[in-house]
Amino acid sequence: MKMKSVIAAGLAMMAATIIAGEKIAPDLNKLTPEWQLTSAKVMEEGGQKYFHIEDIGGDIARVAYPSTPLNGAKQVKVTLKYRTDVSMSRPSAGIWYYIGFWDGNNPVKVNGEYCGVFFELKNEWTALEKILDVPEGAKEFEAQLRVQMNTPKGKSTGNFLDAKDIVIELIK
Repeated sequence: MKMKSVIAAGLAMMAATIIAGEKIAPDLNKLTPEWQLTSAKVMEEGGQKYFHIEDIGGDIARVAYPSTPLNGAKQVKVTLKYRTDVSMSRPSAGIWYYIGFWDGNNPVKVNGEYCGVFFELKNEWTALEKILDVPEGAKEFEAQLRVQMNTPKGKSTGNFLDAKDIVIELIK
């Protein structure tokens, strides 16, 4: 009977690991140390917490999660609600959700560009859902919400990106 309990517990732990590996969602009430915040903080409004990321001169303001194995996923689905006072959103500039694919050592770009999710100027909370195809050769990915205004060091535009209800789902 003990052996069955050990096997059942082991299978339950393995299932939890697989499920946890397929979806990533930050708990803003208690962020784990894997989440790195640079010129970003957790704020609260109407009883709900969100990330507030503000431009800092000379660097990229970001909320970053470390490299995560794709485990054979063919697509990455990103959902969140956001608001921003920035109208520019493109690879490596403005506000964007960098989804960096890696082959283990090197970035895997699509048509010479980094992959990501791009935003429109929205003053009110706006839902966004985007599905990205995993490029051939990619084995892992990084996720970073970024405010990348390329302002000179020591100067800040005050531009921001707020984000909440963030979920990254790996689709096989």
